[in-house]
Amino acid sequence: MKAKNNGRYNGDGRHWATPPEVFDPLHAEFDFTLDPCATAATTKCAAFFTEADDGLSKCWAGHRVFMNPPYGREVYAWTRKAREEAANGVLVVGLLPASTDLKWWHDDVIGHAEVRYIRGRVRFLTDGPYRASGFFASVIVIWGTK
Repeated sequence: MKAKNNGRYNGDGRHWATPPEVFDPLHAEFDFTLDPCATAATTKCAAFFTEADDGLSKCWAGHRVFMNPPYGREVYAWTRKAREEAANGVLVVGLLPASTDLKWWHDDVIGHAEVRYIRGRVRFLTDGPYRASGFFASVIVIWGTK
């Protein structure tokens, strides 16, 4: 397991589940079938990959994908995977930090995806009894077509 990235979050742990107020409208629009970076407790889809399954190494073909990846250095690999899968006809929708200054944003988002901005901070669900806010703005990034 990779190290936690607690410095960017108001809380503990690496599993920051997507709250229903973010996921549900997107699911109604896109009808997701795969959550490639989830746990059994946090998955939003019947088909999912856990960290042990390594969703980055799996083919996402035939699915409509929702991903809320780890936000540390790992995000680079997830956005690259999303861009590559979309180039092969897969719809991928990601909940990501609005890190417009980082390399992954310029390599994998600009010119490759639609961006929808979220007003305010997302209050993620955690393993604990409360919701936790990130110290960053979030966006919805859509690779591929409906």
